[in-house]
Amino acid sequence: MKYKIFFTYALSFLLLSACSGNNSTSVTDESISENEPKTFSNTLLDLTSDQRTVDEGYWKNALSNVWEGIKKRNIEPYGTGLIHRPKSEKPGDAVSEGVGYGMLTALFANDQETFNRIWEAGNTYMWSSCFYNWQVSKSGSVLGYGAATDAEEDVALALVFADKLVNAGKWKNYSSEKRGSYIDHAKKIMNCMWSTEQITSRGTLAPGAGWGGEDFVNPGYFSPAWYKIFAKYDSTHNWQKVVDRSYEILSNSVGYPYGLIPDWMTPSGGYAGAGLGYNAYGNGQYCFKDAIRTLWRVAIDAIWFKEIRAKALLTNAVAFINNAGGAPAANFYKTDGTLVPAEDVWTDMAAGTIPRTRQEHSHLTVGMWATAVAAAGSKEDMEAFSLELSKFYEGGDYFGNAVDPLGGTEDTLHNEMYFDQFLGWFGASMLSGSFINVIDAIDNPATPAEKFYTDISYEESEK
Repeated sequence: MKYKIFFTYALSFLLLSACSGNNSTSVTDESISENEPKTFSNTLLDLTSDQRTVDEGYWKNALSNVWEGIKKRNIEPYGTGLIHRPKSEKPGDAVSEGVGYGMLTALFANDQETFNRIWEAGNTYMWSSCFYNWQVSKSGSVLGYGAATDAEEDVALALVFADKLVNAGKWKNYSSEKRGSYIDHAKKIMNCMWSTEQITSRGTLAPGAGWGGEDFVNPGYFSPAWYKIFAKYDSTHNWQKVVDRSYEILSNSVGYPYGLIPDWMTPSGGYAGAGLGYNAYGNGQYCFKDAIRTLWRVAIDAIWFKEIRAKALLTNAVAFINNAGGAPAANFYKTDGTLVPAEDVWTDMAAGTIPRTRQEHSHLTVGMWATAVAAAGSKEDMEAFSLELSKFYEGGDYFGNAVDPLGGTEDTLHNEMYFDQFLGWFGASMLSGSFINVIDAIDNPATPAEKFYTDISYEESEK
């Protein structure tokens, strides 16, 4: 496909002549392509950053649409206000992970009403004195007791950003009858992460409250950018220790040279063994659905804080995926760089009624690998992944294909329509510069970043 690439640089903004009598700016004619990209509508947060973007308008429009679809499919039919999983092993259940993902997505979608609704639902059905119980039934009764640490940290980060939006006058002031203000509860969660041993004395992020840590970890939970932000609000605890320990553990992975981290591992780099978590595929030795999120979480730190350790890991990941075939090769891999077996089938979805292959080239895998190229890839890499991801957006309110064009199981019937939707959303939000450090964007408004466009920004009608 022939690309029509359009570049915009911050330096292209020049002051008008002083004699004009105002301080407005304009873009020079030389910086504008004859074929400007189409204008797409969106409802996302209107904040600027210095992140590189590709097909920004196209993806922001898609993100707005898919968020509406998530609300329609995963919230509205159930009545609790939680994000539910329609095709899980216990269909219709909800997990605390969904509270975190839902609040983050609602925040960047600039949807305070739904943000509050999800938060309050989590407070009602899941909160247990110092953390959110990780799983409830379709009706909201607790099925899984104990914390899932990724949910705790995601909810806390979302609340910190919400507080910033309130203070900046972009969101309305809000206080929960159960949990108080956004920032009060965020600080409560931060403190509880330490007091309930979700973080060990060595700074190791455990996957649960008093569960794992020095014995085993889930690297897909490591969110070093979050901890750098938490440190600004919680001076009681050493969050930098958690940042450093997270990168130390990641560097110990046998798959580190490929940027491939296993779902579960010991802090020293060994495999943690079988039976961990509710998704224990491959004895936790593969970079599957848990660990592929490591790319996204580390990419955030590389982009927001220019973290060199994040950039090093992601540089390995980008080199690996490009050597494997680039964007069309985005999939799940073993830590030795080979694909997960083609014959392996996932049999738990929809209570075992909808099997699908473990190999997966989809909006989920393309989206997660796209976060690596957003942080450490070239312009050409970003363009290639944007085009590949667009193959899994048909213009409606969901990611995925209604029918697999290759006749396989990569279609909406065989997609969870939960986890895959959020990971695709996070991938597109990173490519489009929509997943930004809200605090920095408000305190230090950035000049327009370098922007790239491919054919999808020119040839597609608004979706």
